Amino acid sequence: MRFFKRAVRSTQRRAVKLVLPNPRPGHGEYSMIYDTLNTCGGPSDYLIDLALRAAHEAWHTELPDLSRRIDAESHDFTRVWPGEHYRLLAALVKLLQPERVLEIGTFRGLSALALKKFLPSAGKIVTFDLVPWDSLSDTCLRPEDFADNRLRQQIGDLSDAAVFELHRSLIQQTELLFVDGPKDGVFECKLLQQLETVDFHKPLLLVIDDIRFWNMLTVWQDIARPKLDLTSFGHWSGTGLVEWHSGTNSEKLK
Repeated sequence: MRFFKRAVRSTQRRAVKLVLPNPRPGHGEYSMIYDTLNTCGGPSDYLIDLALRAAHEAWHTELPDLSRRIDAESHDFTRVWPGEHYRLLAALVKLLQPERVLEIGTFRGLSALALKKFLPSAGKIVTFDLVPWDSLSDTCLRPEDFADNRLRQQIGDLSDAAVFELHRSLIQQTELLFVDGPKDGVFECKLLQQLETVDFHKPLLLVIDDIRFWNMLTVWQDIARPKLDLTSFGHWSGTGLVEWHSGTNSEKLK
């Protein structure tokens, strides 16, 4: 059934692209503009303050060590800001200094490296994916990135209740959660439902990638917590910040 639904969505997206013109060459995704009058949640003072500080910090943050991982024939998106989120992710870690970071969607590993760069001395990041990082021919990760035990990959689907339960203790300790999953409108909904069952030990900032994708519009709209669309200072495809568990969040920026 899941395969069938994905096939239908894929067919719908291709059909739309045949009907609607692409206003410019390059990678594009169809989305929608809408008012915020009926949107669940809204930005808190904490999120507005954090967003302003993070944007300023990203402006002055460079990631030359990540750039060196990009081969000459590929686009170096780690230098791009605004428009890409690598510098913003690094800036958020700079400001919040979380000791436990969790990423969903390892892929080539650039986001994990950006998140790791400014971790505090006791900080650790765990990145989840369905395939091992070294199974990708164009990965930017290297064995030495894992040598200090501050970066670790777990294989598993956290939208699966059994897998989520297996890692519940890890998730409870998370302070910064970056979600860059399949954007299929299914995974993210299940993950958010699972997060509702967690008693987090510390304040949690949830960062969601690609919130402007068609399949992500409803997911983002339905989050009934303090949230802020930071796309203009993050990823062109959408960057959302959610104050998932507040606690003493405001103290972290003082």
